[in-house]
Order: sequence, then C-alpha cells, then structure tokens
Amino acid sequence: MKNLLLLATGGTIACRETENGLSPALDGAALLDFVPQLHTFCTVDVRDLMQLDSTDLTADDRLAMAQAVRQHADRYDGFVIAHGTDTLAYTAALLHHLLADLTKPVVLTGAMLPMGAPDSDAPRNLLDACRVAADSRAGVVAVLCGKILAGNRVVKYHSTRIDAFVSAGVPPLGVIGTDGKVRWDVPAAPPAQTAPDSLDPHVLLIKLTPDLDPTFFAALHGYPKVILETFGAGGIPARLESAVRALIESGTRVYITTQCVAGGVQLHHYAVGRRAEALGAISLGDRTTEDALAAVQCGEI
Repeated sequence: MKNLLLLATGGTIACRETENGLSPALDGAALLDFVPQLHTFCTVDVRDLMQLDSTDLTADDRLAMAQAVRQHADRYDGFVIAHGTDTLAYTAALLHHLLADLTKPVVLTGAMLPMGAPDSDAPRNLLDACRVAADSRAGVVAVLCGKILAGNRVVKYHSTRIDAFVSAGVPPLGVIGTDGKVRWDVPAAPPAQTAPDSLDPHVLLIKLTPDLDPTFFAALHGYPKVILETFGAGGIPARLESAVRALIESGTRVYITTQCVAGGVQLHHYAVGRRAEALGAISLGDRTTEDALAAVQCGEI
C-alpha cells in the first residue's frame, strides 16, 4: 500500500460560504473525510501549508510547495497538492520546472465546486489524484475531471464549467476510468538530471492589443524580463518596433509568446516575426503562457 502526503493550500475545494462569499475553510484532514475509499489503496498523511484562494498565492507560496515536496521526498511514494483552480495552471507549470528531477509523482488537483456541495467534483478529483499519485509514475501532473494533464500543458479555459481544464497542444497523458483504474496514453519521460532551486518573480507578462500605445514601453525600461504575448505565430507590430528596440537597449530581456492556446511561436515564418528576431526578442516556442512564465522565472531561457 502506497504512502502519500497531501499538501493542502486552500482553494474552492476547501471553501465554505461566508458573509463575504466563498472562502477556504477546510483543512486537509477534513478534505480526506469525504473520500474514505482511498484507504483501500493508500495511506495519506496531511500537511496544511496555507489556506488561501489561489488568486492570493505568491511565488513564495509556490516555492513553499516545492520545498515541502523535496523535504519529504524520501518518506513518501507520492504527493497530492489540493489547490485552487484559478491559478492551478501557473503552479503546475512552475512545479514542473522546480521539481523536474524528482523521481516521485506530484499531482495537483482542485475543484470547481466546494467539497460537500451538491454535485461537487471535489471528491472524484481528490480520489483520482490519490490514485495517480499512488501509481508511481514520476512527474508533475494535474488531475481534474478524470484527465491526467502534464504540468507544463495545463490550461484553465472555462471559469465555471466542471470540465474546465484542457491539455494545450498535446493530448492528455492519460485518464482515470470509472472503475478507478489509471490508464496512461503517453509514455513516461525520464526525470531531468537537475532542476532550478530558485526563481525570479520579476517577470512581466504583457498582452499585446491592436492599439497599444508605444509610449507604454518607456515605463518598463530596465525592468529585468518582459514577455510579450503576441498575435498568431508571433511578431512585433511595425508601430511598436522603435519602442521595443528601445526597451531591449535599456537592458530588458524581451521574450515572445502567443495568445493562441496551441501552435506556438514561429518567428521566422512572417516578416513581423523576423522583425522581432532582428530586434533581439527571444522566442518561447510552443509553451503555454503559464509554462513560458515559469521557464523565464526559473532562468531556463
């Protein structure tokens, strides 16, 4: 029987109604009370790291999650992180990098409805997450609505639907059947040799709009790193060329990603993309926005 550690961080899965709306209230032990079936295949210890809406999580909080996993890596067969859904994709992507060398499973899950609410997805998601964590396949994944999603490919595409998450650009890694069996559809990748042990949160993500004022960029001169979420295959509009050139010349590293969910950046394809290359902007390839931010924060690009 596998021995797992549940790291509770708050989120909708742990919410209760208050006079100010839903707010995290349940600790990890209370969450486990709703899924007694898991004791048939694993034992679960609990560590309550925080009790926050995921909107309020910071880089330090996400580092604390990674550090808690590393601290207990030798004691447990796998880890489950109960997390709010709103920024789950950002945490999953960051942990994908920070824990890239870990030889244990790390499974993030959450819920669109609180644990104990009518028709809540919380019991299934937590139970499925434990099943995946007990399956011994190394890596950071998210388990939601019966799907196993690679940590660096998770995207929340719907704000209220129970099936709110997709795997961007690639199929899900696998599924958990109604019989509780874990089925992997994609071969496992070996753990990395090393992983970053720190991050720089000073990365600004800017979504380009068709009429963004070029003078906006002057306020960013000297900021360490800026990611421009551009259109389509990526590129710099002609009217922003001088402003972006001045930004790069000020010492700011400028990266290019795309607003499209899948397909990635192809800077060499169009003239606007080659313009970005000529300015010295750095392509982030086919990464999701969340993974692009994580990779830059971790200094991997």
